[in-house]
Amino acid sequence: MRIADAQWIPATQHQTWDALTDPEVLKKCIPGCVEVVLRSPTEYAVTLRAKVAGIDTDYEGEILMSDTNAPNSCTLVFEGKGRAACLAIGTAQVNLSTKDQGTRVAYTVAGMAGGKLAECGEGLLLKAGDKIIQKFFTAFIDHMAAQPRLAPPPPPPEPEPRGLSNSRWSWALVVLVIAVFWSYHAFYK
Repeated sequence: MRIADAQWIPATQHQTWDALTDPEVLKKCIPGCVEVVLRSPTEYAVTLRAKVAGIDTDYEGEILMSDTNAPNSCTLVFEGKGRAACLAIGTAQVNLSTKDQGTRVAYTVAGMAGGKLAECGEGLLLKAGDKIIQKFFTAFIDHMAAQPRLAPPPPPPEPEPRGLSNSRWSWALVVLVIAVFWSYHAFYK
């Protein structure tokens, strides 16, 4: 199963990135989500209740972020296991870019199912997966539209250059030391 699409989010790129990585926002926007727990800066535990292809069950899973280039892109690896002997695994490539005073979120999701879910067929799973993604983005866009727009954070300050080039006095001291050594060797040897 493969789904590729893009959505326009009415918020700045950094706000969109922050919201997409916030467990509370994810819990609010993921359809059927019961809980999202941030285990580490790149790992989430997710519990959701979903009805996919007539199979209504709870899923426990993990989402791992890799290749993170905040606030521009990341790769997600996910795995979910259902109590009714269902399994869903996959990856998602997510890219954010500024567009029309908002953010374009482009994504490509590739997934596979096992157990009773796999018996439903790829066409039905593709339709169900697309429906879940569309519900997520509808809720996410509504959430972001209600947030005040914030300017991007300023870039970190450049570190002050260090070394002799910063001060005329540093160079004067070097010249003085060289002159002393030269004078010593020239006049006292």
